[in-house]
Amino acid sequence: MTDLAEASKNFMQAAQRSTTLYELSAEYLHLVGLLEDPETDPHLVEQELDRIGGEIKHKAEAISGLVRWYEGLADLRKSEARRMADSARSSENRADWLRRYLHQNMQATGIERIDTARFTVSIRQNPPRVEVLEEMMVPEEFKRRHEVVEVDKRAILAYTKESGEIVPGTDVVRGTRLDIR
Repeated sequence: MTDLAEASKNFMQAAQRSTTLYELSAEYLHLVGLLEDPETDPHLVEQELDRIGGEIKHKAEAISGLVRWYEGLADLRKSEARRMADSARSSENRADWLRRYLHQNMQATGIERIDTARFTVSIRQNPPRVEVLEEMMVPEEFKRRHEVVEVDKRAILAYTKESGEIVPGTDVVRGTRLDIR
């Protein structure tokens, strides 16, 4: 599947999952406007939700619609961001290839500098750099060590489930989440 076909497929899947704004009441459209404004005080959003009121079932349905709409919008934006990042990488690769092509041709013809109306193109010496040919032969004084220590949370959870004991310095917690189907 081509990148364009994949991006189009992702876009359509996200669009089908999202609730359209037309399905939301006018009051909740006003709420969307408040949510879209980064300077809106969250307390104002809560006040607007309370003002709209309605029984909890109606309010839950409308807010769930907003949640789905924002999730769909996020999916669409992520898909577009991936497409744009792919396009940017492609442009960078093309520019790198053209740079190498011009460099090779200038070297092959012995030309070190070209002045044009818009650009000055020249071949320059890079600063010195080290290439490691055989790492085992490099003396220890020229080696750095990186040690990464991290807590293995999965192992702690498995140990706690198996033994019933809490590992010192940890706690096993279980929160809740809102599931919208």
